[in-house]
Amino acid sequence: MTAPGTTFAPEFVFVDEWQIAAEIAQVWPVLRRIEGWPGWWPSVRTVVPHPMQGSAPSWQFTFRTRLPYSLIWNAELVQEEPSARVEWQVSGQLTGRGICSVRAVDGGTLVGWDWVVRPQRIWMRLVAPIARPVFSWNHKELMDEGAAALAGLLALDCFGRR
Repeated sequence: MTAPGTTFAPEFVFVDEWQIAAEIAQVWPVLRRIEGWPGWWPSVRTVVPHPMQGSAPSWQFTFRTRLPYSLIWNAELVQEEPSARVEWQVSGQLTGRGICSVRAVDGGTLVGWDWVVRPQRIWMRLVAPIARPVFSWNHKELMDEGAAALAGLLALDCFGRR
């Protein structure tokens, strides 16, 4: 089922990778404790767990971006492979899907983030054709911040993104 307005919203595909100099056993619990993200990732202002609707846990996120706006969106857990991958269905000011995955690499853990989302705020939908590079830059800044913050939380060096 398509959310109202989704059909005419531009699609954004974001693929990010964080290389963290830590074992999956250190990285995964921090990523999976979603309610803890505001404690280490500065742009994540709030994460509020929703009461269980059916059997899938869900959360409401508020992200403050580098641009002068915040985004509020919900994520409902669709699938989880413990210590490997979670997939969410996204609704609210963004709609779509998100996946976070981890895998062992030389020197630590590769954290993968795959988002296919559509903005639902009217102004974002209207300016997206010309503002796509700015929205992409904004996303990259937030993700770079998250990589550095996770590495800092684990008291390790982040040795870049691929």
